[in-house]
Amino acid sequence: MTSRVLDLSHELRPGMFTHPGLPGPQWQPHRTRQEYEQATGTTFQIDELRLVGNTGTYLDSPYHRFADGADLAHVPLERVVDVPIVVVDARATRTVGPEALAAALGDDDLRGTAVLVLTGGDRHWGEREYAADAPYLTSGAAAWLVERAPSLVGIDAVNIDDLADVSRPVHTLLLSAGLLIIEHLTGLGTVPARGARLHAAPLGWHGVGTWPVRAYALIP
Repeated sequence: MTSRVLDLSHELRPGMFTHPGLPGPQWQPHRTRQEYEQATGTTFQIDELRLVGNTGTYLDSPYHRFADGADLAHVPLERVVDVPIVVVDARATRTVGPEALAAALGDDDLRGTAVLVLTGGDRHWGEREYAADAPYLTSGAAAWLVERAPSLVGIDAVNIDDLADVSRPVHTLLLSAGLLIIEHLTGLGTVPARGARLHAAPLGWHGVGTWPVRAYALIP
């Protein structure tokens, strides 16, 4: 069966703005094509990257919040590969509470799914406005999700928490329950509410809690 592929990840450029207080990614060649050609007669390039884990579209593991939580190397692939998607259209509100989730999802069985919250916040990606009055989930919404045990929760905004609340209750509730988080998604408005499958595997880093993913949806 042929599937349509929808890219849900942002492209990265050196120095770009991604999150308040965090540096943008940097790049330089570790060994240039010219250096390779002079040494071997063939041309390759090896790139050297400097970036924080919270760059672009990225996945949070429990270790991001908790020192004794599972790191990226311990994220089961079945939690991030070929996961059924349910989309919550929350563009009508900045504050996404349990009422908005219940209205969209009702009594659906969410176990093992990827709940992706469409806010429209990605329209300001790369701009300072991206972090101004950004949409987010409430702690009540997080508690509602924990009870229903999806594999992961994603959002197309700067943070799944309210940036003004430094206690980060949504991260705390979701990650303490083992629910993974994907932030800075994009293009969720093109994903059907049901029927698509998510792929968003990170590198298997030991001792690292957050890392960029190339998230994409397969539409059968």
